[in-house]
Amino acid sequence: MTERETEADLTARLRAALHEVGEAEADIYVRSARRGFARFSVGRLDQHMQIEEPGALVRVARGRSVAEVSTTDLSEQSLVLALESAARLAPRIPEDPHFPGFAGDQPPPAAHATRFAAATANCDAERRVALLTPLFGLVERAGLLATGALDTTTAIEAVATTHGLVRAHSGTSATFKIWALDSAGAGGAAGHGHDAAVDVERLDLEHETQHAIDDALRGRNPIALPAGAYDTVLEAPAVAELIEWLAIIGFGAREFQQGASPLSGRLGERISGAALSVVEDPLGEQGFAAPFDRDGVTRERVPLIERGVARGFLSDRAWAKRLASTSTGSATPASSFSEGGPASSALVVAPGDAADSAQLVCGVERGLLVRRLHYVNGMLEPRRAVMTGLTRDGTFLIENGKVTRAVGNLRFTDSLLEAFERVDGVTRGRRLVPNWWSESGVTFVPAIRVRGFRFSGKSQRGETP
Repeated sequence: MTERETEADLTARLRAALHEVGEAEADIYVRSARRGFARFSVGRLDQHMQIEEPGALVRVARGRSVAEVSTTDLSEQSLVLALESAARLAPRIPEDPHFPGFAGDQPPPAAHATRFAAATANCDAERRVALLTPLFGLVERAGLLATGALDTTTAIEAVATTHGLVRAHSGTSATFKIWALDSAGAGGAAGHGHDAAVDVERLDLEHETQHAIDDALRGRNPIALPAGAYDTVLEAPAVAELIEWLAIIGFGAREFQQGASPLSGRLGERISGAALSVVEDPLGEQGFAAPFDRDGVTRERVPLIERGVARGFLSDRAWAKRLASTSTGSATPASSFSEGGPASSALVVAPGDAADSAQLVCGVERGLLVRRLHYVNGMLEPRRAVMTGLTRDGTFLIENGKVTRAVGNLRFTDSLLEAFERVDGVTRGRRLVPNWWSESGVTFVPAIRVRGFRFSGKSQRGETP
């Protein structure tokens, strides 16, 4: 992405490349991003990066045989060469009997949330340093060490096809992560804070830093607890990790058609508790996604689970052809984490009526407060959404409605769908959490209280109470 790159510049180049090659059935998808990082560790800013991330995927079809070629050179000449290469490869590719052809012109959405902020696009190294520097003093005065990063990204996405579709979108995102650490090495207490927004100036950096400090100080000298079922308050970051995995195993048309999804063959049936409602809402207020997908199709709002009842799944044009349905605008390009295909971009979980997680804690006689999860594996038993993983960066004992002591990290193993049958508290407030497996995907989730959340492994370390 050059300094003066515009949507019009980029789409003109895509149209020119398609015209020059002259293939009857071809498309080009481009995502060009500029990312600025400020990384810090043990209380010092030690890494500044400005990274250009250009990428294009071109496809050419000969009959029902489709070849795809990628390039990081977005010049017209390079796009032409990529198209010509795909054209040579296409006759050697096995036919896809469900290939629907590339998309024609698409009507734009009636409305969608703003995804661009000038403050983020203009945020340079000096501004990132100015935003971060005051935070180090907060952590240092608490006797802790700060580690984390501030990332600001500006991206243009564009799609053009030989059937007249031309679309482009510019967006920004800003993400902040901080850990307050008891020590620079392994072990010791750790607290975590995070925030994400389209506009870097809307990040609540001081609040999240103080949150990390408080958890790290409270996290010292953890006790050990045995495996068992505990009434548990899961904060939004922990819930987001579980919902992301539910999306991976269950919300795409591929998994639905193959019978592996918890939704397969069960649309209209109750599969979980009434506390669970999930909607794909890519055009709403929360998120970073463009209003169209990799195919150029306008994204749609899709109810997935409504008060525990399976309602729908996500599809792209290819899977819509297979299933005799319509695309929901959920096509994604292949990446190091995925082979591509239908996937979510903005999962929104319905709120409840609890004021905050503190109110959820008040309703627990003896149990756990869990801030985050990691090393989660959702592939154990996908039809039941059985998942396992570890707690992280803040696990605390609740006694008589109050958080009392830190607890060493535990392993959980439970069915998310069955756990939501036992949810009896959900917060009104929700948090935006970027996911780890796509460039712009997010979840927007509340905190929840689960009765009898199942922990299959005892605390890894800690004093026995």
